[in-house]
Amino acid sequence: MERRKGIDMETPTTGQEIAWASNRHSRMVGSVLDQIEASIPEGAQCDKVKKLIQVPLYAFRQEIFELLTQKVDLTQHD
Repeated sequence: MERRKGIDMETPTTGQEIAWASNRHSRMVGSVLDQIEASIPEGAQCDKVKKLIQVPLYAFRQEIFELLTQKVDLTQHD
C-alpha cells in the first residue's frame, strides 16, 4: 500500500482527493501567475491579465471538485 503525505493511494477518501487536487491546483496557478509576472511589465495591464486568467483556472477547479463529490453527471457534459 503506497502512501503519499498521509493519503492511502489505494483507497483515498473524497476529502483526501479534494485536498490533493486543491494543493496541486494552487501550485499550478501560482506557477502560471509567476510566469505572467515575468513576461509582462508590472502595472495595471499585468494585474488585469492575471485576473482574467484566474477565472477559467478556478472554474476548472470547481468542476473537478464537483466531479470528485459526484455532483456532476458525466453523461450530460461534452
